[in-house]
Amino acid sequence: MALTEIYDAAGLTEDDRSRMPSYIEGEDEFYGSEAYGKLYEYFAFESCEMPYGVCKARTECPDEWILEYLEARA
Repeated sequence: MALTEIYDAAGLTEDDRSRMPSYIEGEDEFYGSEAYGKLYEYFAFESCEMPYGVCKARTECPDEWILEYLEARA
């Protein structure tokens, strides 16, 4: 799935989308942003791609998992 399709499915606004490159590059704080909330909901509950241990922050931080997932598709 392309980034634009993921962003559409997660309901990211144009503002959210414009900030994603700075989140992926680590220039801005992703955790706590509206984009993080939408993408977390999408990966954890809609697409179910995020592993359970990551969802619960037991094996990895969800924000880092999301950014790594998106960076691999950029």
